[in-house]
Amino acid sequence: MQTAIKTTYDTLTTGPERDRAYYLERHRRRKGLLHTSGGGRLARFREIAKYKRLTVEEVLRGQLDRVFVSEYLCYMWHVNPLCAYCGVHLTRKTITRDHVIPSSSGGQSEPGNLVPCCAPCNRAKGNRSLLNFLVRRRATRTRHDAEEREVA
Repeated sequence: MQTAIKTTYDTLTTGPERDRAYYLERHRRRKGLLHTSGGGRLARFREIAKYKRLTVEEVLRGQLDRVFVSEYLCYMWHVNPLCAYCGVHLTRKTITRDHVIPSSSGGQSEPGNLVPCCAPCNRAKGNRSLLNFLVRRRATRTRHDAEEREVA
């Protein structure tokens, strides 16, 4: 018994819900050509935040609902990523992950220990502790500023 093998596929007529307009909109959305407002993950978080209120006391106690933590992490890494050390705006190509507590000192690769930063700051910090890195960076900046004042 032979079975017929279908060799041609018509993807534009797969069903009434998937017509030419559906595929054109999907193509535009994937290429970033479709500008719609209010969609996506942050819109979902805003909708949830209407019903779950966040208080200052909860923030100070560290008792945040998972929704708010997830929204913050999404914003920090995807919406407006800034270097945690120098504040420069990062793009997808320039963003790196830095362990606040270095892996060599027992730091875990969990969201609470990872921050977005630029490559120069990540290399400068290396496997130093955060306090050591910030003190050295401030000392070199102070020395650099003093040298500039002497030259001027």
